[in-house]
Amino acid sequence: MGTNNAPLLSLTDAAFLVEMEQWDAAENYLQARAVQLDGDHYQFLLPLAETFESLARPLTASLLYRALLDSVLRRARTTTYGHGARYLRKLDLLAKTVSDWGDIESHTVYVEQLRHNHGRKTSFWSHYEH
Repeated sequence: MGTNNAPLLSLTDAAFLVEMEQWDAAENYLQARAVQLDGDHYQFLLPLAETFESLARPLTASLLYRALLDSVLRRARTTTYGHGARYLRKLDLLAKTVSDWGDIESHTVYVEQLRHNHGRKTSFWSHYEH
């Protein structure tokens, strides 16, 4: 079993639901397994994030972009900080349209944690702020 007893995440299952345009099912599937999202699988997560963003489903898009950003910051490769800054700017915009975060931490709390955990990555923050 996955973390917090959620069923295991299968990115191929998520992609299948999206391919079949089962948006609600795909959203429920991904949200139930949010803690398992690993941004290192960006080749799968980025298209999913862009899809949910384009469908105006900001909460699910946010979860996916957060996983991507967390991966960029964890790996601490300055060559990818531009991507990470772009993800954070997308998260800023998406947060304005999320009406209910449910049991997911709000964008404000998420950014506070980023600044606390990655505040010394000045190269990243300079990408973000410009």
